[in-house]
Amino acid sequence: MGDVILTTPLLGTLRKTFPDAYIGYLTEAPFAELLRNHPHVDQIFTSGRGDNLATGKLVRALHRTRWDVAIDLFGNPRSALLLFLSGARMRIGGDFRGRKWLYTHRISDDGQRRSAIDYHLRYLTPLGIISNNRTTHIELSTAEVSEARAYLTRSGYDPDQPIIGLHPGATWPAKRWFPERFAALADRLMDAGLQVLFTMGPGEEPLLDGILQRTQHTFARPQLFELRALAALVQKMAVFVSNDCGPMHLAPAVGTRTVGIFGPGEPDIWFPYDEAAGHRLVYHTVDCSHCHRDFCDKMDCMSAITVDHVFAKVLSTLKV
Repeated sequence: MGDVILTTPLLGTLRKTFPDAYIGYLTEAPFAELLRNHPHVDQIFTSGRGDNLATGKLVRALHRTRWDVAIDLFGNPRSALLLFLSGARMRIGGDFRGRKWLYTHRISDDGQRRSAIDYHLRYLTPLGIISNNRTTHIELSTAEVSEARAYLTRSGYDPDQPIIGLHPGATWPAKRWFPERFAALADRLMDAGLQVLFTMGPGEEPLLDGILQRTQHTFARPQLFELRALAALVQKMAVFVSNDCGPMHLAPAVGTRTVGIFGPGEPDIWFPYDEAAGHRLVYHTVDCSHCHRDFCDKMDCMSAITVDHVFAKVLSTLKV
């Protein structure tokens, strides 16, 4: 989810530079929905894995369009091969061993640390484009936003008053701030007169049940929403507090101020969001920072993040 969202500034730059261009986007099926109705995408192609028949149909569909330019922002062997088979005359990709020969223009690693957005924007330099656009965007319909508002009303929330979203999940356990601290944060926010709504991803029901059992206030049990319904719901929130995971990127893309909680990841790469726009990073450097572990017995980086710290960040972004 985050990988797709972080490419949308490049799409906006392409549309601004070439307003009449026909822009296609190839992604894996689960996240294609993110780009539905997107103003900078004319056609979405979806790719699955392990289905040779579907892959053959995809290659034929790509080739029929007769692309002038194709850009590989993923850079694995499969994406490089699909780019080559598309027949695009100009193929831009990374200077990776083995597959780099499938590109006509290669972007080498110059050793500088960049955010994921700036990393993608470098791939426009063969087109003569230099951009500092860092605004991510997911397009929601009026109907989707209206349904989110109606859901909140049905669930006992006042959509016209600040709602704070809390997302305690993440794909990897090492990226999850502690359940008892999310529970304490929810209680603090309620004590401050704020509305709190939990969200979750697939398979995270036990995690959320454990959090709700620790709270002193009563909270609605979160539902599992389809991707675009979740985006519309997040769009109605005043602030979205999330671990380092896909939904964290969803919030800035729909215009919601975001508090990102980081542990073993690299926030300078994966939290490229402007503080002036109300986004806040919660992160403490420890001896083992940037370890990239999926599992950890110590969790020193997360232990350093207190409830007081996150609560203060929420109040700070509400004042923007």
